[in-house]
Amino acid sequence: MHPSLLVSGGPILTMDPANPEVEAVGMINSRIVATGDRGSVRKALGSRIEEIDLNGRMALPGFHDAHAHVMGVGYALSQIDLSSNAVSSIDDILVAVKERVRSTDTARWILGQGYDQANLAENRHPTREDLDQVAPNHPVVLWRSCHHIMAVNSRALELAGINVETPDPSDGTIDRDSSGVPSGVLRESACSAISQAIGLPDEDEIATALDAGGQAFRQYGITSVAEAGIHRAEEMRAYQRLHGQGRLALRTWLMMMIDETLDELVSLGISSGFGDAWMRIGNAKLFSDGSIGGRTARMSRTYEGEIDNYGLLMMSPEEISKRVLRAHKAGFQIGIHAIGDAAINHVLDAYEEAQRQLPRLEPRFRIEHCSIIDETIIDRIQQLGVIPIPGTTFLYDMRPVYLQNLGEQRVRYAYAMKSFKERGIIAAASSDAPVSSQNPMIGIQTMVTRKDRLGDEIFPEERISVEEAVRAYTWNGAYASFGENEKGSLAPGMLADIAVMEADLRHVDPDQLRNVRCDMTIADGRVVYERTAL
Repeated sequence: MHPSLLVSGGPILTMDPANPEVEAVGMINSRIVATGDRGSVRKALGSRIEEIDLNGRMALPGFHDAHAHVMGVGYALSQIDLSSNAVSSIDDILVAVKERVRSTDTARWILGQGYDQANLAENRHPTREDLDQVAPNHPVVLWRSCHHIMAVNSRALELAGINVETPDPSDGTIDRDSSGVPSGVLRESACSAISQAIGLPDEDEIATALDAGGQAFRQYGITSVAEAGIHRAEEMRAYQRLHGQGRLALRTWLMMMIDETLDELVSLGISSGFGDAWMRIGNAKLFSDGSIGGRTARMSRTYEGEIDNYGLLMMSPEEISKRVLRAHKAGFQIGIHAIGDAAINHVLDAYEEAQRQLPRLEPRFRIEHCSIIDETIIDRIQQLGVIPIPGTTFLYDMRPVYLQNLGEQRVRYAYAMKSFKERGIIAAASSDAPVSSQNPMIGIQTMVTRKDRLGDEIFPEERISVEEAVRAYTWNGAYASFGENEKGSLAPGMLADIAVMEADLRHVDPDQLRNVRCDMTIADGRVVYERTAL
């Protein structure tokens, strides 16, 4: 047992409607035992007490990222950073690749991620011809920020067996020049041949990435996350290894890919919720479409400037419904990646049919990302009790490409947090890291200001308050994973997970919220990250 812990000396937002702001929080072992005024909380803790003085700083429930890729963040730490903070042109990308070439054996793959063509000076994707200039012998793979498109060089195409005669898969495309030769830009499942050529990480590599990624999340006050896709037994074993060793950095809701894992889980009688407070089997997951940046999200109207491109469906509506019903009957919560409005409607159709065939009291169906919607879709979401999982940081990073690909009006209700709130819809905020930064303060700033990284506004009528944005990143995430009775708020009996921010968020210039740092992260009543100590 470790000593009881008392946190006081600054504003504490609890997300508990009965006591929304308190003077102190007291914890014993892994649970909160008292909240309220400092004197009464201290009396509830006994004699062996450690104290944390906030000195005016703000304490919140530990953040809950409702959709992210912890393993992916860990992998990204060793790859070339091509985010908009690091590069602004294809020339910048080539400089970064050339530098990595100098220190890499020709037998090894050079990997990078995070570029967005809409934020590059050339306003296009890198091609094999660009990359061949600086890496004629090394295979090079650069993921676009959405992870639905990659740019590769000639050597990578060769190793993957992609050439002029390679057909497009049904749910992906190979961009080509006027002669039909692959340009090096691959979309959706066309990327699979490259991934197979690279090879899959083994359990040790996954565990290393998972540990590194988890520590990176902790630095932002994040204590819980929904890991957005377990595909392989090696991934599950890596999670279990760290859990068994007490090294799992985050409370994790594991999204299980239906096609890869459902049969095995059903055969064992396992469904959503199996596990403990640190690791639980989460929702069954599917992909219904692609991304806006890749022009592969399935839309009801064509993309700007393309008279016949509606995006892609990863499978037919009938197949979506079939898979949803199987998982629903097996007792799973279901969460489907759906970004375009047409894909979202197909998913809602599948959810409605599943409930018609087998009504469940509270299935809490989820739509991962739930990006391009309208008032009719919002009404359907409300009627069906569906939980949107909006990537609230996407607008900050990607507003220019959204407008370029869809025009302004179709983005009216993108990540419409105020509209959700007004209709009583519980929307859980997420980063989709490493697609966007895992820093929840960027998402909170975007919800509060509706401004992108350039400071440009987009439909400010969807702004919400700081308190509402924090709730979307705490209690709402817990609710989306059936965890609201043990985390997401600071109240007696809840898990002792707290984020200590360096300032009172309510008194910070809204345009500077993203710069507010986490000073301390507490999980299970113990300090697991402290900025000043590093």
